[in-house]
Amino acid sequence: MKIFKVFLLFLAAVSFFSCSTSQRVTTSWVNRENAKEQLYNKVFVLAITQNQAARNLVESDLRRQIIGLGLEAETSYDVFPATFTKDTAPSREIILAKVRELKCDLIFTVALFDSKTETKYVPGSTSYYAPYPAYGYYGGFGTYYGYYSPTVYSPGYYTTDKIYYLEANLFDTDSEKILWSIQSETYNPDDLKEFSAGYSELIIDQAYKDRIVRKR
Repeated sequence: MKIFKVFLLFLAAVSFFSCSTSQRVTTSWVNRENAKEQLYNKVFVLAITQNQAARNLVESDLRRQIIGLGLEAETSYDVFPATFTKDTAPSREIILAKVRELKCDLIFTVALFDSKTETKYVPGSTSYYAPYPAYGYYGGFGTYYGYYSPTVYSPGYYTTDKIYYLEANLFDTDSEKILWSIQSETYNPDDLKEFSAGYSELIIDQAYKDRIVRKR
């Protein structure tokens, strides 16, 4: 059995752990001033987004990972099924009242806080250069030309990357103070299901790395 356990004596971590080629944690931080050694049992998971499909999927995957740690977990879409918008999202007071009613002692939020598009030029393919007599293809014109011409004549191209910046935070329900924060980058997510599964694993891996998750 495992629990979320936050320690007062903790050194904030900066990590470049990569869960996959498309996602990575860029920074993580623990509030040492407000952190205390305490056992937590139940987490309320809240994805702050207008995208209902993304909210449901991300919260479900995070809940599954949290339950796997031996904790209980609730998701916002189970108690607030309506789509979150500027006009319909529940207030802080309503959410906190429901969280406390459910006896959740932790609140875990996920939000997209920025995104950008990058276009870059990728030059034509290149080869490792080593002068004669390092390699056998220097032995004659045919072998030399056959080796290098595809490289030299290979055209470059432009590629566009979409980068999403996400932030996840862990709060103590009673004090409402932040205990843990994780910033991450996601590159070119093509599939929501794949992204969500990878992101939930990334968060749990970082929890182990930051010693937020401990064995009983």
